[in-house]
Amino acid sequence: MNRSTDIPTPAQQLAGKKLSNGWKIEELIDRPETATGGCFSTSYIVRSSRGEKAFLKAMDFRKALGAPDPSRELENMTAAYNFERDLLEKCKSNDLRRIVEILDSGKLIPEEEDLSNVVQYLIFELADKDIRAVVDFGKNFETAWALRTMHQTAAALQQLHSLDIAHQDVKPSNMLIFKDNHFKLADLGRASERHTTAPHDEFECAGDQTYAPPELLYGHISPDWGVRRLGCDFYLLGSIVVFFCTAVSMTHLLLKRIDKEHHYMKYNGAYSDVLPYIQQVFTQIIREFREKIIRPDFAEDLAEIVSRLCNPDPNLRGHPKNIRSGNNRYSLERDVSTFDLLAKRAEWKLTHKDPLRRSN
Repeated sequence: MNRSTDIPTPAQQLAGKKLSNGWKIEELIDRPETATGGCFSTSYIVRSSRGEKAFLKAMDFRKALGAPDPSRELENMTAAYNFERDLLEKCKSNDLRRIVEILDSGKLIPEEEDLSNVVQYLIFELADKDIRAVVDFGKNFETAWALRTMHQTAAALQQLHSLDIAHQDVKPSNMLIFKDNHFKLADLGRASERHTTAPHDEFECAGDQTYAPPELLYGHISPDWGVRRLGCDFYLLGSIVVFFCTAVSMTHLLLKRIDKEHHYMKYNGAYSDVLPYIQQVFTQIIREFREKIIRPDFAEDLAEIVSRLCNPDPNLRGHPKNIRSGNNRYSLERDVSTFDLLAKRAEWKLTHKDPLRRSN
């Protein structure tokens, strides 16, 4: 339901309807009160004529028609839908297997052809759950699984970056688990593609602000696409490592430590002036992070990864060898290999009766 009015929009009234392409819309997926992102779309379980279940994301124009400039808002919403659909089709045609696959797309037009009731939709392969429903931060924490998920996240981003696409919204709710523990990265609704204009390109923070890198929160926008977009992905990848080790994001840790005077909600100066202070806070966090790591024998490796990926200075993010050489500046290939080696080490320990549990 629309929480501001409790009046259902057209996209919220699709259960039971059949689409022309053979899909039947079965049940509405309730959105948790604590969920972030995806405020203007509605989700459903759908079933194909062959009995296959999938996930449908629907959006309508009701919000646009109530805006101060309806025509402009309609243009923005349609552009956002087309951008995400086309990007997903590009990933599919390039066989990016770590990215959730689009199965179909289209629109529902009511018989009365009332524009306010038109619904556009995207249909995706259906995941079992996202990682939030699986990870256990207690005694049963599975180090091997966590490290393998970090590896697969890095591999997914590397696939996107190979096509000059930055995700910009990597967070636990967008990390989906399929059968046989197969992982994929979802939701390209806030992605950026080099040399292509997206409706949200002018947003300072394209993705969820609660996970955003600090420079974007402070309004520091680099004119370099790689620094701004791929640098954001680097930070978000490092923050996922922090999440697995502490149950919160790097952004949460930073904002919790930064005093009111330097907090982005109050600070009005240049980011370059406040950056040395944020670097000090960041250094303290990394030092303490080593003590709260998944397990001591992975502490140095993961702390080093987080230190280089989440550096508050976006110009310093990335592997040192890539930065020094100037080649493949924003390649994640080295990090993908490092995560893979760490995961294999943890998996070996697990199979050799070395319990991988967080010590309390």
